[in-house]
Amino acid sequence: MNTNIEALPIVIENHSFVCNDQRMWNLNEIHRVLNLPDNKAPSQWRDAISRAMESSANLQKVDKVGSLATEAGTIAYAMWVSTSFYLMVINAFIFMRNDVILRERVAVLQADEANAALSVATPKANIFDGRLARGGSVPWTWACKTLGLAPFKLRDGLKRSSKFILPALSDQRNPYPPKAAFDSGHFVWKTDANDGKQWQVTAHGYAWMQENASKWREAIARDDRQKAVAKRAAKRSRKVAA
Repeated sequence: MNTNIEALPIVIENHSFVCNDQRMWNLNEIHRVLNLPDNKAPSQWRDAISRAMESSANLQKVDKVGSLATEAGTIAYAMWVSTSFYLMVINAFIFMRNDVILRERVAVLQADEANAALSVATPKANIFDGRLARGGSVPWTWACKTLGLAPFKLRDGLKRSSKFILPALSDQRNPYPPKAAFDSGHFVWKTDANDGKQWQVTAHGYAWMQENASKWREAIARDDRQKAVAKRAAKRSRKVAA
């Protein structure tokens, strides 16, 4: 499994708990949110197991934060609380791990599908490069597809980050670059066959896209994952409500 992949939250009794950058969960938060007994507070966990967890760095006591634990430490804490709570926690971690594996498999399949689609949808390299080399421009979708980017998701994401705009009285239906980006030569306006205005990417703009492509791909993937997690959480909530 790719250990660099963003960790998903664990869900216990319909509450989501997110780890920090070191992949450690806040036991005090879990204790408080789930309203566990006072005598099962992390500060009361002082047996041989807790000492072993501390010595192995699976459990850390942080001032003004509380007890932080790795997956192993969180499971050990749950075992100390009760057998039923241990089962809930271990099942939450199993669900998260299975979800990560599933997401990675889906990502691989999507990448294969995208590569197959790009081989058909992306313009021939000599046509693409030739236009830019001659000082011309290419459509936004062409530029995005050659960089492995989803053009519409990226366009909307750039609008959310205020790099693209869509004024209320604009004659454009979709977000587009601001005037400064045209003035700097990153983009140009073109007139289509119906005398409508369409913007395209210049060589200067394509170089800018190349510099940011990796970051944008990660942002799009992260947004897709967050939406998927929210959708699953909402589905689970509807089942509980029913």
